[in-house]
Amino acid sequence: MTELSELSPPEWAVPSLPRRTAVEEHRIAVPWQWWREAITRRALPGTPPSTPSLTRADVWAPAEDVFTLLWRTLAWGSGYSLRLNHKRLDSVAADVASAEALLTEAAAESRRDPERAYALFRPDGRTRIRDLGPSFFTKFLYFAGGGAPGHPCLILDRVVATALREHCNWESLHRKGYWPPETYQRYCDLLARWAEEHGCAADELERTLFAGEPKASS
Repeated sequence: MTELSELSPPEWAVPSLPRRTAVEEHRIAVPWQWWREAITRRALPGTPPSTPSLTRADVWAPAEDVFTLLWRTLAWGSGYSLRLNHKRLDSVAADVASAEALLTEAAAESRRDPERAYALFRPDGRTRIRDLGPSFFTKFLYFAGGGAPGHPCLILDRVVATALREHCNWESLHRKGYWPPETYQRYCDLLARWAEEHGCAADELERTLFAGEPKASS
């Protein structure tokens, strides 16, 4: 297991843009009509996305229920790649009450205990909501923080994990997941430490790691 206390971010991953520009305004185009039709047809609770794009700030804006937050999160995280969303929606529709209880508890835990919040979605190595793996449920845990710069849960996906392996020397981190809950906690703690050292929010570092090393101009 890699000793994370010795790791530091590469120079290009240290945020240089204002958080508002780099994080809050991070915008993704979404097929909102598809989401409206798919959610309405299944008679699922919550409000579907209703605009052709969503920023991170749009996703974490206060929602009247956890399902509205989930639909925004899935739409933003998927963009126009809808491959598994039918199965995700079907899984929620099969037991709405259980999904609501899980999402509500996970959202509350996300504000204080990343490891436990993560484990709620994947206890004993199985995914509670079909095809909602870490790359997506860590997005939900992140957005449940309402955009607070100190929110302890962060997005972890294949792109970020690969950047941490290849550019930050976290050699024991699997590129794809499924990562165990303790690995997610270690990840959140690592970026929180880096954020404190560099005077920024942890999600700014997640954003720069996701964007990757800028290509040299010719």
